Amino acid sequence: MFERRLKVVLGIIAGAALVVLLRCAWVQIVHADYWRQKAAESLRRTQLIETIRGRILDCRGRELAVDEPAIDAAVDYRAIVRDPQWMRRQALERLRRSGEQYARADRAARQRMLEEELARLNADLDEMWRMLAEVSGRTLEDIQEIQAGVRRRVEMRRRQVWYARYERELRRRDARAQPWYRQWLLSDAPEPQVDSFAIEVAEQTQSHVILNAVSAEAHNRLKKNLERFPGLELRPSTHRFYPYGSAACHVLGHLAAVTREDLQDDPNSGDELRQYYPNDLAGRVGIEAMAEQALRGVRGRIERMVGRDGIVAHVEPVPGRDVRITLDIELQMRLEEAFRHVEWREEGRVVEAHEMHGAAVVIDVPTGEVRALVSWPTYDLNSLAQLYPTLVADAVNQPLLNRATQVALEPGSTVKPVVGIAAVTMGLIGAQDTIECTGFLVIDGQKQSFGRCWVASRFLSQLGPQGVAHHQVPWSDPHPTGFLTFADALQRSCNVFFEVVGDRMGLDALAWWFGRFGLGSRTCIGLAESPGRLPSAGSSVGRLRSTRWFAAIGQSQVLATPIQMANVAATIARDGIWMRPVLIAEGQDTAGITGGARGADDRRDLGLSRAALAAAREGMYRVVNTRAGTGYQFRRSDIEIAAKTGTAQASMFAIVKRDSAGRPMRDERGRLLYDFPPISTRARPNPAMPWYRGSGHNGTDLSHAWVIGFAPASSPQIAFAVMLEYGGSGGHDAAPLVNALIDACLEHGYLRKEGN
Repeated sequence: MFERRLKVVLGIIAGAALVVLLRCAWVQIVHADYWRQKAAESLRRTQLIETIRGRILDCRGRELAVDEPAIDAAVDYRAIVRDPQWMRRQALERLRRSGEQYARADRAARQRMLEEELARLNADLDEMWRMLAEVSGRTLEDIQEIQAGVRRRVEMRRRQVWYARYERELRRRDARAQPWYRQWLLSDAPEPQVDSFAIEVAEQTQSHVILNAVSAEAHNRLKKNLERFPGLELRPSTHRFYPYGSAACHVLGHLAAVTREDLQDDPNSGDELRQYYPNDLAGRVGIEAMAEQALRGVRGRIERMVGRDGIVAHVEPVPGRDVRITLDIELQMRLEEAFRHVEWREEGRVVEAHEMHGAAVVIDVPTGEVRALVSWPTYDLNSLAQLYPTLVADAVNQPLLNRATQVALEPGSTVKPVVGIAAVTMGLIGAQDTIECTGFLVIDGQKQSFGRCWVASRFLSQLGPQGVAHHQVPWSDPHPTGFLTFADALQRSCNVFFEVVGDRMGLDALAWWFGRFGLGSRTCIGLAESPGRLPSAGSSVGRLRSTRWFAAIGQSQVLATPIQMANVAATIARDGIWMRPVLIAEGQDTAGITGGARGADDRRDLGLSRAALAAAREGMYRVVNTRAGTGYQFRRSDIEIAAKTGTAQASMFAIVKRDSAGRPMRDERGRLLYDFPPISTRARPNPAMPWYRGSGHNGTDLSHAWVIGFAPASSPQIAFAVMLEYGGSGGHDAAPLVNALIDACLEHGYLRKEGN
């Protein structure tokens, strides 16, 4: 009995041993390659290689933004997380370098010395972070946030590698579809567990950039402390450089660290070579943001085996594509310089000279390409990181604001060509029909208490309450009858004519026609824009009949940006063909560029009356080239310009009062409190805000100065808009800017002197 039981037990043991032997044979012989591969994968280390961002070029191929060599301050990841094993090795290395005292000490003394050295090492690392903050002009909290970003970045890489291997193993299992006994022989579990694929990635033993492109002074200071700060590395790199500094800063934009939203909405999520990681830089505004996907390129990747020299797999990084834009940077710089120093002359001598805030736009008429998009004041793109807190806090100058696209103001009389063209096209008035201007607005036979022509208002103090009829001014070129055609009214900028026309059209029709010319909606040029505003008959103000009068002269409920008004001029110059203005040069690959390609609706014929367009162009020609024209001050002998001036009433400039902590101050009813700086006049200049100019007889009138136009008048090549904040009158005060713009276009070949 006992022998039989012994035989059974031995048989069971022998059977179990046989199964184990079969299992070993299966693993080590039949599937040896599989397990060798698994072992190799566990020793594989992957590392991403950063790429180079594409260049931004102007229309003539000049470099506007490039990646150039720099020195970055990087810190070993193990120093960032203070890995205990790494810290211990660093402390031991320090002790060994310090002399033989550590080597001669007994075990207890060594342990004590090691603990003391670890404390010094931690203190040195604390000092390293403080110094990195100091040399970069940032706060310690900023540096700590960068550290946190590095940790998130490495964790993302680990999870990405883990999950990629886990999914690969799942696919292998599914492909085999083996019976249960073969699964048991092949693996210890019926399906792989994600945690079993957790391996170390190369980024856990590498240095990570904390400060990009450190200055020479910071480099020298950090270099002196390299031995004191373990893990700190100063290494060659590249950084974004803008060769022209502040020129076109609002157009080019800048880079900034990616945000949580960028990571969540990443269009390349899941592609380890293109996706964003924490602390990556991405285009934040301007062309840098508009063409982000084209410019950023594709990372490379290398793979190594632990304990083995050399690279086992290599993917080369792909540089970002160059993006060529339509701006001419030298033309842009000339116009920016014109805002930096404006001179007003009377009888050949300078009577006033200082900077002015405002915007200027130049559009190529045949193509719709934007040659200049100027906003003043500007800022240096290469110093933005250091200057940003100051720029953001500058409530007076607001240099970060792109006035060419983001500032919507009342355009004043520059909308009058649109109103007249619309009325003639609608058949409400003929191109040669007339409306009498006596200097006062008369509606339904009733003289209105407001709505006077600017001439009547200007000469009221000289000629008494009866004022002066519009047709009498200027004395050197009076109108013979006072009955003005559309072209006459444009020439003399007669408010009464257009107020009467606006009354006939009604507010809804005015708004519809303004919209047809592109007002009230963004141009979709690819930059941050304000849509402006159109009048609405449904609003409380819109229900007033007078609103249509003021809308017809570009006041009250009408707001427009300089880019919109420049495109109005371009549309008239093309005889009613509206085109969306573009910043991406023709022939450029627009893949990865937001708003880069024109669509089917980006060019359309507005179906305007030929007679209306002819009258508008005739009137705009006479604005500049006749004595009665409001733009006679920029009449030229070398080229004929067609234009429309505008003087838009402006409110007082107000600055929100703030307490010592920078918080807005309010009164007892919760309303914001404001400071109102003094208006600058020639008699009483305000040196802090010379651009905040008053006009009129007592210097208290406030107006924004506008001019839109095209040249040459007979065969337009360029269209333009100029806007001076608090500049005064469009015809007089904007003249230096208009002349500078035409000079620059002649110099750079966008216009040719007539007769040549």
